[in-house]
Amino acid sequence: MHASFQGIIESARPKERRRVVISGKRNSAALAAVLTAQDKGWIDPVGCNGASLKLRDKMDVYCADSDIWHAREDALRVLDEGEAEALLDMGPLDERFFSLLIKSDTRIKKNHLLSYVTVFTAPKNDRMTLFTDTLINSAPGLKEKAKIIENAIHVAKALGIARPNVAALSALELVNPSIPSTLDAAILSKMSQRRQFQDAIVEGPLGMDNAESGLAAQHKGIRSPVPGNVDVYLFPDLESASLTTQFLAFLGPCRLGGVLAGTRVPIIIRSPLEPLDSWLLNIALGLIVNKEI
Repeated sequence: MHASFQGIIESARPKERRRVVISGKRNSAALAAVLTAQDKGWIDPVGCNGASLKLRDKMDVYCADSDIWHAREDALRVLDEGEAEALLDMGPLDERFFSLLIKSDTRIKKNHLLSYVTVFTAPKNDRMTLFTDTLINSAPGLKEKAKIIENAIHVAKALGIARPNVAALSALELVNPSIPSTLDAAILSKMSQRRQFQDAIVEGPLGMDNAESGLAAQHKGIRSPVPGNVDVYLFPDLESASLTTQFLAFLGPCRLGGVLAGTRVPIIIRSPLEPLDSWLLNIALGLIVNKEI
């Protein structure tokens, strides 16, 4: 198990260097991380924008005269045609960017959904922990939540969590027909009992208090191995996921990274919720999660 971010960094090197095409608006922290990853033997970068012109001595540069969107389209074409094995986009991230990604079957797994998984070590016990979806799906329904869980399980297993415990969060731990997220969480939990998420355990609905504390869960009559031992927190919507992640980031020394899940090839980005120095970690996460590709 990659018990720490340092463990993730140390195990990120693939058997062979990955050819990574770089797109998006110039970001000095991202480019510095790209060069560090190159020095570590992880990647061979290819610039696909004017932002990389100053690094011609370090990498090939295409489309230097194109605007950011034309350059992005060319970068994705390079990816689709197999001239690169991964994409790193420096931003900005918006709906137009994600719509470009889903236009091609070569980028998104069949019958999958794009979602974002935030990775951090829990302050109270240094446990590797995942939040999802913290970036893309604003109000997922039951069908989307099932796919978001599948994506998160894939990420968790790639990080060495053999049997992920998933907390399907809601405002309270009781099923209430007036609160749709409690119904979704209860159905997802039943799906887990029927092994529709393989050997992962999904428990819900859970409030944050009884997800975090086994004693709090027992006090409310919840008997499950998940409370107090959560690996993945599934949030009911993007608003609650974003607010919780922001609070966690400002609460204290908690390093954040993240990975885009549901893709056929590594597509490396950085969520605005993450600090600038997370770029190298995100490159490592993208390579590890997609190691079999």
